[in-house]
Amino acid sequence: MHSKISRTIIDTLLIIIGTFIMSLSINFFLLPNRITTGGASGIATILYYKFDFNMGLSILIINIPLFIMSIKKLGFKFSFKSIFTTLLLTTFIDLFTYNSYILHNRTDMVISSIYGGLLLGIGISLVFKAGASSGGTDLLAHILQKKAGTLNLSKIILISDMVIIIALMIVFNDINLGLYSAIAIYISSKMIDIVFEGINYTKVINIITKNDSEITNKIIDVMKRGATITKCMGAYSKEDYINITCIATLPEISKIKKIVYDIDSNAFIYISNTNEVWGNGFKIF
Repeated sequence: MHSKISRTIIDTLLIIIGTFIMSLSINFFLLPNRITTGGASGIATILYYKFDFNMGLSILIINIPLFIMSIKKLGFKFSFKSIFTTLLLTTFIDLFTYNSYILHNRTDMVISSIYGGLLLGIGISLVFKAGASSGGTDLLAHILQKKAGTLNLSKIILISDMVIIIALMIVFNDINLGLYSAIAIYISSKMIDIVFEGINYTKVINIITKNDSEITNKIIDVMKRGATITKCMGAYSKEDYINITCIATLPEISKIKKIVYDIDSNAFIYISNTNEVWGNGFKIF
């Protein structure tokens, strides 16, 4: 019960901080320069400049039919978080009024696309960590994927956002807006990868050797890391070997390599990236 309450508090804080950062991205960088990363905010940007519609209210209205579909297809728990997230986002956008900022403080297009994408990516990833959606195309993608499981989530989002960006270029008759929006989308997606999935800080190191006992004992004693042992055979030599698999952080890799080569200079090592590791010695469940 205690852990459930703690998780709810953490998720709520993540959503509040995430939507606040997203609103800063939209108000200070993207909207003043008519740059968009697609989604409901992209449509709302067009409506704002063409018809002077309220930005926050537009995002909310666009998402209402998606919320209805989401409750039916994805369940109330996920949908409630997404509705809460969108309401907070629209509130923050309208709370920190942007009209005077747009009129007097437009920033450079390149800077706006870079920092706008960066902040938006951080904000979205925090919302994702809370198990919610910011509405728009990513919520639509979840609904479509639920209906037709064979559809690729990222492709749905990409196609939807590209349609909105093309519409933006046509409406404003400016191809540069599409190009700057593409920069913002790319940076935003990279920030989501970094914040949500994690930087490649942990590595998987595979050691193929015949001196498995000595090496594994040293890794356990010195590095305080566990390892998995698998028997294998060289395809060319037909000799039996042991494959030692160990998960380690980036600073530990060089120490493990030194341990291996001090014991067996003929050992074969290959190292690969891993985005996330859960379990003893790393993240806890």
